[in-house]
Amino acid sequence: MECKLSKIVRAAVIPAVGLCLTAPALAAGETQTGNQKAASAQSAQKQAYRALRASQLIGKDVKSPQGKSLGKIEDLIVDMNTGQVRYSMLKFDPGVFAGERLIAVPTTELRMSRDKDELVYSNMTRERLEKAGVEKGRWPGVLRDRAYLAGLDRTYGVVQPSTDRRAYSASELIGKDVKNRQGNDIGEIRDLVINMSAQTVHYAVLTFDPSWVAPEKLYAFPLRTFNFTDGKDELVLDVDKAKLQAMRSFDQRLWSKLNDPVAVADVDRYFVTITPVVTVTPSPAALFARLDSNHDGFLSEAEARVNTGVQSAWTKLDKDSDRKVSLAEFMTNYRMTASQGAAAGVGATGTSGDGRTAAGGSSAK
Repeated sequence: MECKLSKIVRAAVIPAVGLCLTAPALAAGETQTGNQKAASAQSAQKQAYRALRASQLIGKDVKSPQGKSLGKIEDLIVDMNTGQVRYSMLKFDPGVFAGERLIAVPTTELRMSRDKDELVYSNMTRERLEKAGVEKGRWPGVLRDRAYLAGLDRTYGVVQPSTDRRAYSASELIGKDVKNRQGNDIGEIRDLVINMSAQTVHYAVLTFDPSWVAPEKLYAFPLRTFNFTDGKDELVLDVDKAKLQAMRSFDQRLWSKLNDPVAVADVDRYFVTITPVVTVTPSPAALFARLDSNHDGFLSEAEARVNTGVQSAWTKLDKDSDRKVSLAEFMTNYRMTASQGAAAGVGATGTSGDGRTAAGGSSAK
């Protein structure tokens, strides 16, 4: 069925010229320049961490900048290689689009309102949306067709960082069985925790079979820890019982604290200690969390000695000479010495697509 805009929307909401509303400073009818788009992207990256469960995001209302309902999110397209939530599949209200179609829009074009827990879509253009639709009956099987994803990328001018694309819908991943290297079922994915400010999956939360963990416990892993069976559409996690038993579980109470700064820092702190993936310089907050071994919120000289860059910069960090450095002091003064830490090698920590610390781990219980 052809995807058509209603006459009302054609006339008022999405003019044929393609009205772009992402930047409030733009006059009606104008479009963003390359520099403005880059500035918008940088601004989005600076937003505070804001997490939502994928199961909560699916079904969430999407509104226009004027507060009018546009439709709901039916699903998400997740890149298993990068953790990026590449596209959101929207089911527009009947007054906006006709036909039983899902329309893919870049998740980067959706933003959370500051004062309300609402999603706002403010970059609607008729020509793009008409090209990005798919019959609802073909979803999510169409994701196995790389030509479909390549077409979306061309429509929105997106260059993907990986040529070995492995895209899944979030609805496929939630509840999907996970196997070990021997091909035995070990559990399933309970949910995905998505950082909306960076449009990436921070981590997946798994529940393991009773034969592995009794009573039932949850554990968190970044998407990059999953592999795929040859020729089969199956997820494989390289973990054995001994390794799992040495890990701390994901506390059920954290579901209600996904955006609590202390809880987020605790998750990242534990991630740093499990299976480092790539050697990079972590952010000041992640480095502080790693060095604060007793979790008292301060760095001592003994803790600083673990990192040669931080140790050499101790006098600059401890400006008040009280023999301890708070997180606020570290965040303020570490920027002046970050090059020293990078040169000295701050340790092997992995970073996810959103720049946050990531490795195969979970939150402390």
